[in-house]
Amino acid sequence: MNLKKPYTLDEQIKKIRDHGVVILDESFAKNVLQKISYYRLSGYMLQYRLSADSHEMEKGVCFEDIYKIYCFDEEIRSLLRQYIEKAEFFYKGLIGNKFAELKCHIQPYDQHYDINNYYDKTGITKTLTNFSKEKSYYKDSAIVKHHLNKYGDKMPIWVMMELMTCSSVSLFYHALYLSDKKDIAAQVGISVATLENHLHALSVIRNKCSHGVRLYNSSINPPVRFNKSFLRNNPSIKNDSLFAYVLMLVKRLPSDDERKQFLDSLDHIMRKYKEDIDWNLIGFPKNYMELMPIV
Repeated sequence: MNLKKPYTLDEQIKKIRDHGVVILDESFAKNVLQKISYYRLSGYMLQYRLSADSHEMEKGVCFEDIYKIYCFDEEIRSLLRQYIEKAEFFYKGLIGNKFAELKCHIQPYDQHYDINNYYDKTGITKTLTNFSKEKSYYKDSAIVKHHLNKYGDKMPIWVMMELMTCSSVSLFYHALYLSDKKDIAAQVGISVATLENHLHALSVIRNKCSHGVRLYNSSINPPVRFNKSFLRNNPSIKNDSLFAYVLMLVKRLPSDDERKQFLDSLDHIMRKYKEDIDWNLIGFPKNYMELMPIV
């Protein structure tokens, strides 16, 4: 079976018009398509399709309207990336330091390499194997060179955490014994199940933001875990929505100042695009600020 033929810019413009999209400024449209490609932009047209199996659009949809939604998604991803990093660094430090306190207190302080210190021995073996690959990405760094030359390539757990991906940190926590998980989760006042879920969710949203994946009009897995009373009082909240992931991130930020800064920036973006986006497609209730943790 042949793949789809490539289209020139003029052919892309014609294709968009053939689907029923109004292009008011062709030069502007071409400039946009040169920067972000027709394929990437097409994901933001889905909400306007007459049906799921049709490329025909609702009447009156303008190219500029579609591009505004793309810009909203881009700004949201940029904001999320900035604050996911803050949460990631905090939990890397928390998990690494607490595990060291619990397990690595006898010379030579390398008990984190012993799979007997983990409940999920298969999982931690895979995580440590993956870390060897992750570490190779930083082979030119002073940290890696120092530990290679002085410690035979072994590192303290808190140093390893700095080089691990967010996904590996999530898998590391999952592999721990329940008692160790509880001690770590107690540091932030939540259950083991919630911390496991939120670490997984952080790794997923981080990867999506880093790779420019569309968040608008998209379900995200895993569904975010919230306490039963919150879900009971807010039955319209979808756990797999962008809003659920935003709320999860706010809860996992390490300080009230960072929460306030994030929420101020988020509110600015939401106000800027409030007439351009369909709030239902990102799971945001109109009173979303009232549902955020008090700061």
